Amino acid sequence: MKIVLIISVMVLVGALIGGITNSLAIRMLFRPYTPKYVLGKKVPFTPGLIPKRRAELAEQLGKLVMEHLLTAESMKRRLETSQFQEKMEEWTKREIQKYLAKGLTVQEFLQRFGIDQADEKLQANLTKIVEVKYEEVMEELRAKPIYKVLPVNIFHSIEHNIPLVADYVLEKGVIYFESAEGRNQLNQMIQDFIATRGKLGNMIQMFMGNYSIVDKVQPEVVKFLKHEGTKDVLLKVLTKEWEKWRTTEISEIEKKITKDTILSTINSALEKTINIPGWMSKSMEEVVRPVYPWAMEKLVPSLLSTGSNLVLEKLEELLAKLELQDVVRDQVESFSLKELEEMVLSVSKQELKMITYLGAILGGMIGLLQGLFVLVL
Repeated sequence: MKIVLIISVMVLVGALIGGITNSLAIRMLFRPYTPKYVLGKKVPFTPGLIPKRRAELAEQLGKLVMEHLLTAESMKRRLETSQFQEKMEEWTKREIQKYLAKGLTVQEFLQRFGIDQADEKLQANLTKIVEVKYEEVMEELRAKPIYKVLPVNIFHSIEHNIPLVADYVLEKGVIYFESAEGRNQLNQMIQDFIATRGKLGNMIQMFMGNYSIVDKVQPEVVKFLKHEGTKDVLLKVLTKEWEKWRTTEISEIEKKITKDTILSTINSALEKTINIPGWMSKSMEEVVRPVYPWAMEKLVPSLLSTGSNLVLEKLEELLAKLELQDVVRDQVESFSLKELEEMVLSVSKQELKMITYLGAILGGMIGLLQGLFVLVL
């Protein structure tokens, strides 16, 4: 009975020593957080292992993450899976739908990206682009005659229609001078002519007596306009002017019209056509509505595919530039020792308990062996 008691005590003592030793060893991984001193001498094993080696631990953890966990190969395999790509496409479409449902205008959408007064900036940039492009085009065209700039079919069309223009001018002239308005205008011209000729005008007025000069002149003017020779003269004049105009250099026309007038006309036409303020006040949903089905079915998958391929090609370079190893190291070093201890214990608390229990079991077994050894002796 005495021997059984002795062996039991030795087993119990061995178990206590083993359990307490393992528990103390585990605690010494973290505790104490700071060095302890007695009589000016640092107590051995202070601070704990992890506080003492935290910088080295952070460095090695960063290397572990980069060299074995977040490797370019493992991330490529993940990105290339069809499941991941399908999920990305579904998520992207869902986020686009949510964003459009908010009813943001184009102006508000741009403001979210830090672009204020987008309509004014866009108009100013458009004006600048027009001016730059105008100069680029005119730099090449200024020394060229018009016939080398405009398409040949336009010149053929103009030359073909010169007789029609002559007919049109004469026809409208006849209609005008046969009208009451034309008669009054002709009479006013005659009166002005007579009034500016002094005695000659008085003599003409005296010879005509009570007859109205306009009644004599108006039929002659109409007859002149209807005469076939008048058409020939007008046709020659128009043809001559056309030949002169078609060989005129673009620079000469630019001088006559002026650059400012041309640019002003172009900008006014663009403002009316594009209507930037009206476009900016539209909702994003309204703007993309015409292309929404195409964008969701074609554009989004295409952009994701292109972006995915680009990321895969540059993944190693991207990971290198992100310097995740330094990020992990800095993050670990920023944790307080208490937070680091709680984080480790939260992951491995059960395993650490098992180590303590294993120490107790091994200690008990060693106590049992010692008791048996003493009994044998």
